[in-house]
Amino acid sequence: MDSGAGSRGPGPEHANPVREATTGFSVTPELRDGVLVLCLGNDLLRDDGVGWAVADALEARLAEPGVASPALRVCVRRSALSGFYLLDELTGWDRAVVVDAVQTGRHPAGTVLSFPFEALKTEAGPSPHAMGLPSVVRLGCRSGVPLPARIHVVAVEAEDTASCAEGLTPAVARAVPEAVEEVWSVLARLGTGAPA
Repeated sequence: MDSGAGSRGPGPEHANPVREATTGFSVTPELRDGVLVLCLGNDLLRDDGVGWAVADALEARLAEPGVASPALRVCVRRSALSGFYLLDELTGWDRAVVVDAVQTGRHPAGTVLSFPFEALKTEAGPSPHAMGLPSVVRLGCRSGVPLPARIHVVAVEAEDTASCAEGLTPAVARAVPEAVEEVWSVLARLGTGAPA
């Protein structure tokens, strides 16, 4: 959830901040009754790229022969957007899992955190991607924007989100498989209607 991308506007130089999944399902209105796995980050800012690393691993898993998504339709997307721009990413989806890096300072780097969106009590999350997201979602709901009825967050405690460099720090890189397993578990619970 930490990218420094929050100041990016929708201008031409940032016209395509989202990279669509190359496997699984594409984003179309017909598929929005499935689950959006929205992986936030910036892979040029060290650990802020963990969300996209999770997206890569999740796509690879979905593409394996004989592996079906857990009882539901899944669309994996990457985004460097934040704040109100995230409404565009979430609009129209029935359910969503948001994957991101966080820096809370309360956990060792590489710790995987998993919680329902409602557990975000503060207006500003521990990352620019989450900045004001609870307020944005509440405002969107009050304005009649069709946002997911259920949002779950899977986050990885980051060590370095400030360095302009590609590649995750070792502790965060080791956390990617655990984060993928947690996303998979959340998807299974969302598919069965169990609390995520």
